[in-house]
Amino acid sequence: MATPLQFEEQRLSVANALRHVERSLQRLAEGLAHERDIRVVTADEDALGPAIRRICEAYLAIDLGEDDVPGKSVVCLGVVGVSAALLGHAEQVNAAKAALREVCAPLQRIRTRVPDGAGTRALPVIRVILRSLQRSDLNLLAAYRKIPILAAMPTSVSYTRARTRAVYRKSVEAIAALLQNSDSPRAVADRARLAALPAGIGHLALVRDHYENVRANVVYDGFDPRGRRRVQVAAELPLLYAVRPAAALPTVTFPPPGGQQSEPVRKRRSKLEPRPFLEALPVYRYLPPSR
Repeated sequence: MATPLQFEEQRLSVANALRHVERSLQRLAEGLAHERDIRVVTADEDALGPAIRRICEAYLAIDLGEDDVPGKSVVCLGVVGVSAALLGHAEQVNAAKAALREVCAPLQRIRTRVPDGAGTRALPVIRVILRSLQRSDLNLLAAYRKIPILAAMPTSVSYTRARTRAVYRKSVEAIAALLQNSDSPRAVADRARLAALPAGIGHLALVRDHYENVRANVVYDGFDPRGRRRVQVAAELPLLYAVRPAAALPTVTFPPPGGQQSEPVRKRRSKLEPRPFLEALPVYRYLPPSR
């Protein structure tokens, strides 16, 4: 458990990093609103003004609204050509987001006990800090999520939507650390299971729920600095690129409406046991390697 001085230092670091993200986002939104030679393609084919407002709102949306679901963030599809100077603002946003994650992510893995009615409960330290900053509504997923910046001007962008899940390979010690501040019967039983594992098992799989994944297949007009003509990028937020004067708009193909997958579901042989190994966390054992 952190001392009061350590907690205050952590709190100050989080506050400063979050303030940097918010200020850089605001600069980007103001720049987009006043950009003269801007090229915008969106799925809804709105007029330029409403389309830019919706794009700015998507970039700025790092707080949970009343009807928002925790663990999810805004999805806004679009392709936006801007000046090199404005692209620099977006790069500053991404740098600020990376710095925020560097400060906050370690505190997400550490739990501390806080008063809860007649007793106490264990919460991630980052949540306790955000509560003390009156920012309990901060959506960390959205605050970490970088703006997709294309490294060259695109000629075509084709969106795809699929459902996937994240699987994290973690050491047994890291899994045990996630359970250390919980006294629930399931957590106690899980710690016993971890302690009884054979010495040869060093890693387990932490599996998160399925989520919708939107990506864009991009064909460049030429090659990017890494010599690539085609790339695939995460595209839940509008894509930005540096536009050339008098350049044509890229051809953009948007995915089917939400809930319809644009990529076929490919069944792969699982590397995990069919049933969870633990009860308090969605943790699975890996199957023995096939011979």
